[in-house]
Amino acid sequence: MKDPDGDWLDALAGRAPAGSNRAATHEGERLREFIQRNVHTPDVQVPEHDARREAQLLERARRDGLTDPAQLAGRARRPMRPAAIRRLVALAAGVAGIAVALAVFLHGTPRTEHLRSARENVVRIEATDPAALKMEILDELHAAGITATGYEGLGIEGIDAQLPKPVPPGVRAVLARHHLGVPSDGALKIEIAPPGTP
Repeated sequence: MKDPDGDWLDALAGRAPAGSNRAATHEGERLREFIQRNVHTPDVQVPEHDARREAQLLERARRDGLTDPAQLAGRARRPMRPAAIRRLVALAAGVAGIAVALAVFLHGTPRTEHLRSARENVVRIEATDPAALKMEILDELHAAGITATGYEGLGIEGIDAQLPKPVPPGVRAVLARHHLGVPSDGALKIEIAPPGTP
């Protein structure tokens, strides 16, 4: 039996062999359909050969130190055929489409995250990846000018910070983005745990 990754790649390439993993094949087929529906290969008009433009580009590359003149001198230069250039452009567009589609598939579904309780001035949040969420909130607080400290203990990730009064709009935006209220005393205490943690 083939591995699910291989089946997924086969389905993405338009090949779905018999006996493949149906879940992986289905996902690969859906991604392929999405790409075909949303990625259009541009009609590229490429001149047969533009020796003047090629010479300008090579001279600029030499001037900027991007090429080795000795290496270029010994190599016979043949222009690329327009059909080859069109294939390269189509390939680049396809790769860009796959990257966009993967970003949508991987980041399009929201992370399990919700406010659970606010007991003893500690805000509890559930998240599928507590460490990643802690780092994200810490980075955003630091970027907003707040000195915040992260900690970890017994499977729970935590953040402590003392917010200035009044709380700056940038900090309020970070808290709002993560569905957190502004603490009345300025002491921000957050605990992040996996779903179902008591």
